[in-house]
Amino acid sequence: MRRDALYTILALAVLALSLVPIGIAVFVLGFVYGDSPCVMCWEQRIGMALVALVGLFVLRYGPKPKYIGMGVLVAAWGVFMGLRHTGMHAARDVGQGFSAEILGAHTYTWALLIYLVTVALMGLLLMMTRKEDVEEQPRRLGPLEAFASAVFMVVIAANVVQAFASTGPPPFMGQGDPVRFSFSPKHWVWSAEEWSPAPVSLRGRWSIDKPDTSTPLVDPERGPLANLPVLPVARRIRVGFPLNGTPTDLAYDAATKQFLITTQHGLYLADDTLAAMVRYTIVDAGYSVDLGTFAAAAFLDKGALLAVGENKSFVVVRPSVRADADANFRYFLESAGAFDELSRSRFGTVRARMMYIESAAFDPATASIYTVTVPNNKVKRLVVSRFDRRDMTLSEEFTPTLAPDAGLALSPKRTLDELFVTGSTVADGSLYALSAAYSTLLKIDLASHRVVAAYAVPGLVAPTGLAAVGDELFIVGRGGTVWVVGRK
Repeated sequence: MRRDALYTILALAVLALSLVPIGIAVFVLGFVYGDSPCVMCWEQRIGMALVALVGLFVLRYGPKPKYIGMGVLVAAWGVFMGLRHTGMHAARDVGQGFSAEILGAHTYTWALLIYLVTVALMGLLLMMTRKEDVEEQPRRLGPLEAFASAVFMVVIAANVVQAFASTGPPPFMGQGDPVRFSFSPKHWVWSAEEWSPAPVSLRGRWSIDKPDTSTPLVDPERGPLANLPVLPVARRIRVGFPLNGTPTDLAYDAATKQFLITTQHGLYLADDTLAAMVRYTIVDAGYSVDLGTFAAAAFLDKGALLAVGENKSFVVVRPSVRADADANFRYFLESAGAFDELSRSRFGTVRARMMYIESAAFDPATASIYTVTVPNNKVKRLVVSRFDRRDMTLSEEFTPTLAPDAGLALSPKRTLDELFVTGSTVADGSLYALSAAYSTLLKIDLASHRVVAAYAVPGLVAPTGLAAVGDELFIVGRGGTVWVVGRK
């Protein structure tokens, strides 16, 4: 009796898998509504068909390990494809997606759920299977089992028809964005576009190199902007106290007359001469939100300090003489009694999503935080992103262009996207952005989003941060040297 119940459950599972996801997909969505699968949808649907086929083998020959193992392997592949397909669209705005929506979820999301349920059911069947359940000879199928087999064959035949019409015979393999299904051959589109070569990587398009501030070319004469006026270095000073790591950014607060220096995971408050340290802390960058390596720093309102990682994750802290070192143990590796952590989160972007940043600046006039992208091995685009200080949410993004009356010109076949901005600061309604590549300083009008001036700053070595102090700009380098130039 138990054996009969086991096969009845399996036959119902094969029947449900054939009729509901595979059958509805081909007969209702395909033949009635004209929905065609993309190449990844076909992968998911074929996987379901193979799982159902494995179920039929078990019904005929018993639950042999090789059949169950094959079912688990196919289902594991289906889970991967479901995650991959769902992951491409899951981060979109509410309601957005790809292809048909069923009960509030798109078809690829349902595929992921179906595969997970399939794996769970196979696990339950294995737990219910006894040694004597393994058949030595082929079984005679019962009425329900024979019906499940017949339904499976009809559904597969229908899928063959749809596959031939929407995908075509080899070497055609379907489309990434398929056309509407039709029984009329004049509407069939057989494509081999998915055979186009693509770089192979375990991380796909996310295999982006981390920024390296030591590699860009420094000669301004070789930069994209031709004949730049020179902004000479007025004087040089050095940070007068030891740092745990190398400087990654510099900021200045006129109200307290203090500098803020960041290292890989450290924040250092210094006096206005950069000779003495006021207080410091080393942040636990791996706790909760992964902060990566600090690349940017800024003074915010109400005494708060901002440190941003190259991955656009950030932490906001505030100096405090009453900080509870025990309560702050989880946030800081050193000086837990000198700061309180206010928040830790991530900046989300659109145009800058596939790029890292190496700078951040705060504009108290508009309560806005600005970041600037750096080029990488996949994407080269200079994008300025603005975030509202009140909720740390993206407010706008733009790609700066040259102001017509600025007297600036790009060399032939060159763009501003080549610049590698490692320091930025806001002063008088303009964003000053310093590029370590070609030692170029841009002055970007924040109202018009245009570059209104640009200068060559020769003599810099691996600059990593920029701060405005009155009519001067302070530029810090990886070696701890600070160059001071006049601000125009």
